[in-house]
Amino acid sequence: MSLHRILSLFVTVIAVLALGAAISLAVLTTYLHRTTVELETGLQSVRLAEEMQIDLLTYIQTRDPFLRTRVESDLRRKLHEARQYAGTPEEEALLRDTERLITSHFAKDGESPEEEHDDADLEQAFAALRQFIDINVEQAQASMRESERWDDLGDRIGISCSAVLILGIAAILIWLRRVAFQPVFEIQHAIRDFAAGRRDTRAPEHGPEELRLIAKQFNEMAVSLARQYENQSSFLAAVAHDLRNPIGTLKGSADILSAERKLAPETVSNLMAIIKRQVHSLDRMIGDLLDSARIEAGHLELRLKECDARPIAENVFELFNSGSRHHELTLTVPNAAVMLHCDPLRIEQVLNNLVSNAFKYSPPGSKIELRLEQVGEEVLFQVSDHGRGIPEAELPYIFEPFRRTAASKEEVPGVGLGLSVAQRIVRAHGGRIQVESQFGKGTTFRVHVPALTKAAQKLTA
Repeated sequence: MSLHRILSLFVTVIAVLALGAAISLAVLTTYLHRTTVELETGLQSVRLAEEMQIDLLTYIQTRDPFLRTRVESDLRRKLHEARQYAGTPEEEALLRDTERLITSHFAKDGESPEEEHDDADLEQAFAALRQFIDINVEQAQASMRESERWDDLGDRIGISCSAVLILGIAAILIWLRRVAFQPVFEIQHAIRDFAAGRRDTRAPEHGPEELRLIAKQFNEMAVSLARQYENQSSFLAAVAHDLRNPIGTLKGSADILSAERKLAPETVSNLMAIIKRQVHSLDRMIGDLLDSARIEAGHLELRLKECDARPIAENVFELFNSGSRHHELTLTVPNAAVMLHCDPLRIEQVLNNLVSNAFKYSPPGSKIELRLEQVGEEVLFQVSDHGRGIPEAELPYIFEPFRRTAASKEEVPGVGLGLSVAQRIVRAHGGRIQVESQFGKGTTFRVHVPALTKAAQKLTA
């Protein structure tokens, strides 16, 4: 699973827990508020009932008409106020009975204030208020028990959420340390070791998906850099070897020519031919090196112009056909002009490299074909040989700089830059170069370059 998904899941779980805790707190707050209101209602009801009991006792014990009038007024007011706090039918019934009894007794006192009346009505009212108080006390106790239950539930929810949160954070920290950060440290160590010169160092590809991808990309980069280092080492060795051979030949020829004894004209002519061949080989090798350096620096110079592709192919044919004694080179070109927009010398350089390789890797007496044709909106140069071919496993790498096949390293001198330079020249023209090969049967290179369209030819005519 990816690091992004795991962290998203963790954040989602935390958010759900937080939302659940918030909802629980809101519900708990609502119920606690309700129990608080019920407790307050019960307390107010008990307070009013006890004050009415005191007023009844005061009314029974006093004979002062003024005090009785005031007590009567207070009782009626408190009865009216108590009805607002009555929350059950039973409470309302008790308050009605109390009011009826008190009103009846007050009516008797009002009809004959001088007479002594029985206080039984007031005592019954007192008892009703007592019962009213008991009901409210019981309700208050029930509200207290309900409040305690909700309070206990809130404590459990809080403790549970805290425990889950702590365990979740601890788990994600442990996971980050062992699963997420450990691969990061391993990649860091691999980079440090690789930078220190241990080119066989690779990063372990485990952990979250993103870190596995980073480790994989680092390993691919390490393999590529190691291969480039090996190629460059091989390149330096090849350059030293290939420079040493012609230089040694030149030195030997120069020593012979500088000798005091007189040489036969035929011997001098042979030595000069050897010197020319070696100088040509050195010139080509240095040219490939310079072209590769210019291409890497982005300074490849192209002198583009409209031209016929046939003279380019013919020049290459004449160059190699004149000096070819062991191979048969054929040229096939169309009768009509094949126009394209290119640097003729650079395209000729590409074809020279391909034909030269065909001569090098083909057995004596074999046939090499150079063909030119226009295919749709492209100009096609094709070089085919019937030589040893290229192993299928090495085909994807033949255009890499300093890359040479195993057989060519042993038998044919070179530094492995020709095909790389050729491919980049073709790409700079907006074209492409393809290769088909069967090991032991031969190789065909196809160079595709955009043709000059008829519309463009008319505009430039």
